[in-house]
Amino acid sequence: MASAVWKGAISFGLLSIPIRMYTAARSERVQLHELHKKCHTRLRQRLFCPECNRIVERSEVVKGYEYAEGKYVVVDDEEIKKITPKSSRTMEILAFVKESQIDPIYFDASYFALPEKDNEKPYALLLRLWKTRTAWESRSSPCTSANTPCLSARTTTV
Repeated sequence: MASAVWKGAISFGLLSIPIRMYTAARSERVQLHELHKKCHTRLRQRLFCPECNRIVERSEVVKGYEYAEGKYVVVDDEEIKKITPKSSRTMEILAFVKESQIDPIYFDASYFALPEKDNEKPYALLLRLWKTRTAWESRSSPCTSANTPCLSARTTTV
């Protein structure tokens, strides 16, 4: 089985169920690399600065946001860390809604969740609740060899 992209727990009231989330679909793109025609060695990209008219070392590279054509604000690694949201290990269910109530523009990717070992019963209880509320699509599938039901969910971007 594929490796989990997130490990944590689904929380609903006093119930907390440890789960792992997996990507439900992967793009199957073929990546071709540029090779030297003579020896078939993979080529490396050189960073060239047209202003200084020279090749720049990786240690001289910074990140920047273009706010107007040709004008940049430099952003250092510490500033990026400050604005990056902290990863959470708990998904709290606040309400059940029908999928039709969510604008499709917010759907970003599809995932499926499986319970951690020895948590199948509370997970099945939560799935039963979801099925009756039609909040998320659920299905029995060959997600695991034990034929454990898996939850199909879509992430949303806000």
